[in-house]
Amino acid sequence: MLGLVKTPFFALIIAGVGCLQGLLVGDSADSVGVQTTKAAVQAIFMVIVADAVFSIIFSWMGI
Repeated sequence: MLGLVKTPFFALIIAGVGCLQGLLVGDSADSVGVQTTKAAVQAIFMVIVADAVFSIIFSWMGI
């Protein structure tokens, strides 16, 4: 049940980071790889942080 609550937030985080980093791609082909790597690292980090926040909130609520 908790997965149904967390999953949309994780999807928004991943999509938002991917779109933001995609908009920052420069003119060279190398920048595509660099921005893709940045997007993956940032998305993973932000999902882990969001999961920790959800864990704290759900623990506080007694769920």
